[in-house]
Amino acid sequence: MSGHPTGSLHLIKNKSIPVPNHKFNNFKSEPFLPIVKHRSVKEYSEEEIIANLKDGNEIAFKRIFEIYYRPLTLFALKYVGDIEESKEIVQEFFIRLWSRHDKIIFGFSLKGYLYQAIRNACLNHIESRKVFERKTRDYVSPNISNDNPLEKMVAAEQEERLMYAIDQLPEKCRQIFFMSRTQNLPNQDIANQLNLSVKTIEAQITIALKRLRDIIVVSALVLFS
Repeated sequence: MSGHPTGSLHLIKNKSIPVPNHKFNNFKSEPFLPIVKHRSVKEYSEEEIIANLKDGNEIAFKRIFEIYYRPLTLFALKYVGDIEESKEIVQEFFIRLWSRHDKIIFGFSLKGYLYQAIRNACLNHIESRKVFERKTRDYVSPNISNDNPLEKMVAAEQEERLMYAIDQLPEKCRQIFFMSRTQNLPNQDIANQLNLSVKTIEAQITIALKRLRDIIVVSALVLFS
């Protein structure tokens, strides 16, 4: 299969690639990346996913996108420091990945290829930004001499596991948790905004913290099993 895929498509930068239509919730405290409900990587082997992708299989591409889009964006964020630029870099990468799916040599591993490709894209982005800013104003070059890609990758994957755990919370519980921990709102203010009692807010935060601990433990056991 080649060219533009068929079926229900989500548009990224007006280019059709077969990525899932992720749900974004409306309240401001939601995470800046799609909610992920399923991310099992054991349905197919990595070799099968790569082989199917190279054959132009849309399902294989979607699985790669579902598993890696968010951690790769968090990884890019550690280089460029801006979430919108990070999303742009990763989205552009997936466009290139699909358009060249039959020509890519993945080497040792799919995961290693993806993170290396995003690192290179980030460094290119930083360099192009430096060139532009040198031409427009005085510019102080950022120090990337101590760059540690492995450390950034581990940190990004830890953050993604936490976000994944938060995704699994019931909607109201998740909303209250974000208002408390991300917006740093007092329980009374949350109660007023949601028309709930302070005791309900306290109980929901306690439930959220317990569930997060349980989900993170299970996720870690599955990851390293």
